[in-house]
Amino acid sequence: MNIAIFGASSKLSIELIKQLSEFKITTFGRTSTNIYFNAEDLSSSSIATLNKVNYDTYIFNLGFIQSKRLLDQEDKDIYKSLCINALFVIKSCEYILSNNSKARIFIIGSESGKKGSFDTSYFLAKSMLRAYTKERQLISPEQQLLLISPSTISDGKMTTDRADVDTIARYKKQHPKKRFLESIEVASFVADIIKNPSTYLCNTEIELNGGKFSRMTY
Repeated sequence: MNIAIFGASSKLSIELIKQLSEFKITTFGRTSTNIYFNAEDLSSSSIATLNKVNYDTYIFNLGFIQSKRLLDQEDKDIYKSLCINALFVIKSCEYILSNNSKARIFIIGSESGKKGSFDTSYFLAKSMLRAYTKERQLISPEQQLLLISPSTISDGKMTTDRADVDTIARYKKQHPKKRFLESIEVASFVADIIKNPSTYLCNTEIELNGGKFSRMTY
C-alpha cells in the first residue's frame, strides 16, 4: 500500500507514520524532508502537480487556529484559515476522486466543526469538511471518503500552546473520561481503519469525543 500524508510535522502525523510503517509512505509538508506544498496555493496547476502520482491512501492532517476572534482577523488571516483548514483539502479531494478510481481518503477534522470555536474562521472551515464528506458522492465503488474528528488532543500543539491552562484543566475535569485524547490513540484508530480493506464505511464523520456530547442522564 502506498500512502500520502499531507501535514507531516504534527505529533499525530508522526504517530501515524509509526503505526503505518509497514507501508510505503510519502509525506507532504513544509520542510526539506517532505515534498513541499503550500496549502494557501489553491491553483489548479499546483493541486494537479501535488497529486500527479496515484496513491492507494491519502491522509490530510492540516490545522491552523488563531487566538483572535473573527472581528479582529484581517482578510488575509481569514483566507489563510479557510485554505489550510478546508479549501486545500476539498480541492485536492476533488482532483483525487476524479483521477483515482481506487482512492481511499481520510481527513483529520475537529470537533470544532460541530460545536464551534473561539476562532470562528476555524469553526466554519471544519464545518465545511463535515458537509463535504457527507454530501460528496463517490465516483467509483472502490473509493472511500471519511472524516475523523477528534476532541481535544492533550499532546497536540493546539493544546500545548494554549495559555489558558486553567480553562483546559476545567474542561478535563468536566469531561466524562476525566482526560483528553492522546495522539497515539487517534493514530492507532485511523491506522486500524486504513488496514481494514473494506471501503463500505464512507461519506461519514467519525467523532472521537469520549461521549462528551451525551445529554441523557441516568
